[in-house]
Amino acid sequence: MAPSAIILSVIVMTAILASGAATKVLNPVHSDAQMAEFIRTSCNVTLYPQVCVSSLSSYAGPLKPKQSDLVNAAVQVSLVNTHNVSVWAAGLKTRRATMSKREKAALKDCMENFGTTMDQIHQSLAELKHLRRNTFKIQMSNVETWMSAALTNEDSCLDGFQVAKGRVKAMVTGRVHYLSKLISNALALVNTFAATGGH
Repeated sequence: MAPSAIILSVIVMTAILASGAATKVLNPVHSDAQMAEFIRTSCNVTLYPQVCVSSLSSYAGPLKPKQSDLVNAAVQVSLVNTHNVSVWAAGLKTRRATMSKREKAALKDCMENFGTTMDQIHQSLAELKHLRRNTFKIQMSNVETWMSAALTNEDSCLDGFQVAKGRVKAMVTGRVHYLSKLISNALALVNTFAATGGH
């Protein structure tokens, strides 16, 4: 290799290493312990902190110790769980599980609520992904409204099963209770983030 080529290679490698070092400084790696503490502390504002910690600790998406990232993750977890419960409930209907008339009526209402809930959470996620400083308060107000409505939907679903009896009632209410906790926690984190004013 010619001397000039060797010198050029050294310069390129030096630039790459310097760039990598700069990247590490700008994007420090956060330890698992730091993330766990950040999640635990943040979840203290929720009604169900243990559920909050467990659901966010197992979140598969990218998560940094930033309140905005945590809020996005909590809302995303709520959406995934709503989808899973909706699919499960549809499966009950498809398999024609043994249900009383009241259970069938309550399940139908719940499935409609699940669809509405997913729409509202989708809207919340879309708003959270495009937050702007000059419209932050209005956007977060929208998210609070949608997530609050999503929580009300699950309460309505549970209300429909209050007078029903049977095995399906127990299965549905158990899943919806957990879903309600996830949405409640997400809403609490949304409210806390909204109170920061985007700062």
